[in-house]
Amino acid sequence: MLPLIIKNLASINKSNRDNNIVETTYFIRLIRKLAGASVITIEYTPEKKVSTTFSWFGFITFLAWYTSYYYCLYRIVMEDQSILRALYNTRLQHYGDDVERFTVGIFTLYAMWKVPFDLSGSTEDAQLIIDVDKALQDLNEPVCYSNSLYLAFILFLIQASISGSRIFTVSMSLHGGTRMPIEKIFQMIFADAIIFTITAQYCSYLFILKRRYRLVNRALNSIRLRTSSEFFKFRFQQQAVPNGIFSIKDKYLCKKIKACGRIYGMLFSATEMTNNKFGLVILIMMFLALLFTILYLYYFMEATASGLFHDPEKFIDFLIYVGWQIGFAISVMLVCIYFSEATVREAQITPHVIHQIINSDLGNTVETEAINLSLQILHQKPSFTAYGLFKLDYVMVLEGARSVTTFLVILLQFVTEKH
Repeated sequence: MLPLIIKNLASINKSNRDNNIVETTYFIRLIRKLAGASVITIEYTPEKKVSTTFSWFGFITFLAWYTSYYYCLYRIVMEDQSILRALYNTRLQHYGDDVERFTVGIFTLYAMWKVPFDLSGSTEDAQLIIDVDKALQDLNEPVCYSNSLYLAFILFLIQASISGSRIFTVSMSLHGGTRMPIEKIFQMIFADAIIFTITAQYCSYLFILKRRYRLVNRALNSIRLRTSSEFFKFRFQQQAVPNGIFSIKDKYLCKKIKACGRIYGMLFSATEMTNNKFGLVILIMMFLALLFTILYLYYFMEATASGLFHDPEKFIDFLIYVGWQIGFAISVMLVCIYFSEATVREAQITPHVIHQIINSDLGNTVETEAINLSLQILHQKPSFTAYGLFKLDYVMVLEGARSVTTFLVILLQFVTEKH
């Protein structure tokens, strides 16, 4: 059913005059407007430029969603609503909930501008990707847009499934006469939806960059393996014109390598643009992920030490809620790191291919052009960072585990000494 929907949407997009990444994501932008995540949106003009436009529909949904959120947040603070303390009376009492409300509230205030205005209305990155795709088409490396559309719908279904499953399981855990805190559940799901939206947009953009790096590598590999069209084009002319045919072939091969270098530079610029656009919000999300992991791991250890497992039903309900909090926080961090590492790893294949071209017997002219591209890559090493403070790589997972362990021990000692 889902592939059929994607196929129909892709066929609609193919009917457009100039199919590109902006036109392909029309339905995704429509979903974002419905979710209040696109007030300033982008469109592809007849002049073949990406421009911004104000969406009244997105603005109305934006006001509706965020008004509901802050109303629920007000009710939560006034009535001191808590799902955790309804399941287990922690020693931190309401202080843990206050920390969570404060940090999430600050993040939501920042996300009110970042998501529907800044990220949604970003034209530079979309225009750069369109320029990269045109350059790839000149290299006879066409880009398939249906994969991006398919990924976007998969991410949408994943978000809907996660939110629905979380609401159902948390609601089922609050039984036995406990009042259902509707406002708290809405506030929790809405904050998670904002984080998921940012994560999905970040990872989708990295997926786009990764595929473009792969196409550049494929073009260079065709030269290394001598399967490029230039080799077949001049093969039949070699006997007719034995002298000079190689210079013509080398000219076209050098032109292709130079074009790959230009595309690689554009992709490096897109990488730096990604760090500027997402750096601060990724940093805040990583901080929230570590904070929630520490806080809810403490709740789990405290409840286990206090003997809550002697009441299996209540302990299972408690584990469901705590497990959702910890699992979601860790998943956001790991997904961002995985896509960042995958994109950098694809980009790191390019210098290996270039060095193989240099060591191949393709002539001095081709070798010189390959050396120039190698020097360019030496100065353009892509990396993704959280606002320049640390790289988003697997080393961060180890550092995050150390930080969680350290602060968890400090928190346990503080509470133990106090009581």
